[in-house]
Order: sequence, then C-alpha cells, then structure tokens
Amino acid sequence: MEYISWFLFSFILIYIIYYVFFIRKTKRGVKVPAEAQYLITLYRLDVNLFSYRKFVRMVGVVTSFDIALVSTIVAKVEGVVWQILFGFVAVVPVIILTFMLLGKYYKHKQTLDNSQELEKESKLENKKKKKSRQQKGKKKNG
Repeated sequence: MEYISWFLFSFILIYIIYYVFFIRKTKRGVKVPAEAQYLITLYRLDVNLFSYRKFVRMVGVVTSFDIALVSTIVAKVEGVVWQILFGFVAVVPVIILTFMLLGKYYKHKQTLDNSQELEKESKLENKKKKKSRQQKGKKKNG
C-alpha cells in the first residue's frame, strides 16, 4: 500500500509541475514540449487531424506515469548507488515502450480519422455529382 500511495503522490505532483511549465503555455507550433515534438516527427503525425491540446496533455500523462513508475520501482531497491544505477537502466526502456504505445495509438487514430474524412469527402462528391446530373436532366427536359 505504501508503494501505491507513493506512485499516486509522485504521479500527481509530476503532472502538476509538467502542466504548469509545459502544457499551460503550449500553443500549436509555437511552444512544443520536446516529447510531443519527438512523437510528431517519429510517427509523422499530422497535428491538424486531432486536438493538439489533448495530445499534449496525454504526453504529459505518459511522461508523469513514466517518472512515477520508475521512482516507485527504484524506491524498492536498497542503497543509493543501486537506486541511481537501476533508475538510469530502467528509465530508458519504460520511456521507449510508453512513447511507442502512445505514438502508435495516435498514428492509428490519425489513420481512422483520415479514412473517416475520406469517406465523408467521397459521399459529398457523390452527392454533388448526383445533383449536377439532376440539374442537367432538368435543363434538358425544360
């Protein structure tokens, strides 16, 4: 129970700090957190297809989760030197794994949104073609 409370406390504290210094000041294309920029360039995400604010908040949640998880795991290790060494070793795979999952989620979301937009565009084009055919038919009859 002690480690769960430590995890929750550190997660909330880190997210609040991250929110104050990064998320609150974020504007599309002006001030972008490094983690968000990393995901955008690595997975070639089109930020116009989803809410940028929600994206940056999700990056903040994932970053806070990573730090809280590693700090909770490191708290179980005895000895300061071992904690530091284990922290350095554990932080890289955790960050890589969580950011990979987040990047794939947004890439999948972008693909779904893009396919839905393409379906809407094709429906609109079909309606326009149908209207133009009807108008041509009326002109020939009239």
